[in-house]
Amino acid sequence: MLVQHYTPRQIQNSLNKLEKIGKLCSVKYPIEKVGISKFYFLNEFDDKEFRQKIHKKVTSYASWIEKYASKKVTDMLGTHLHDLVKTELRAQNFEMLRDRDAREFNGKSWTISKHSLDIIARHKWKNLTIGVEVKNTLSLTPITEIAIKTRMCVHLGIVPVFAGRWMEAHRKFIEENNGFLWQFKHQLYPRGQEDFVNTIRKRFKFPMSVSGEIPATARKEFSNFINTIN
Repeated sequence: MLVQHYTPRQIQNSLNKLEKIGKLCSVKYPIEKVGISKFYFLNEFDDKEFRQKIHKKVTSYASWIEKYASKKVTDMLGTHLHDLVKTELRAQNFEMLRDRDAREFNGKSWTISKHSLDIIARHKWKNLTIGVEVKNTLSLTPITEIAIKTRMCVHLGIVPVFAGRWMEAHRKFIEENNGFLWQFKHQLYPRGQEDFVNTIRKRFKFPMSVSGEIPATARKEFSNFINTIN
């Protein structure tokens, strides 16, 4: 079965169109660390009881979004995937040359902007050194950031690798620039977060899971990529 994936912008545009023609209604609600968020609902009723029900649901959803988007959670997610990626790189015979805030390699420095790479690693046997950008987010990384990190890797003479949940919209760009798109399909949480993940997933249908390792399919895809290198 063919599964069609849409970008957040495409989904937003579709919701706005449905609202414009009267199929949906919406309310705006301020959420800490997120900003003004818009909630859509079917335009079926317009009485006080229905409005109160919508307000109650929006308040509840907003509360969980605040928890999900808190700095504590986002920091935890970033650290977790960073560690998983490093573990997998070592398992696939890479040695870590730079870990976090990597902007220099082999006598070259990136000075055009303040951007940095998460990891620079070199394969022990293959002629392959990679610059890895790790993104443990649900949202799509902007193409502007992908382009800058790619330019960094080209400047440093290394292969760009983008490791994250989903960046399919950028696959063509990444591969045209001799990079590798390393996708995990789910946002990965550390063990011990099962209850939180189950609640968020049930409420929002987000693609997230608890895992202590990179998914097997992604490990295989990365191994196949390495094997293409002499």
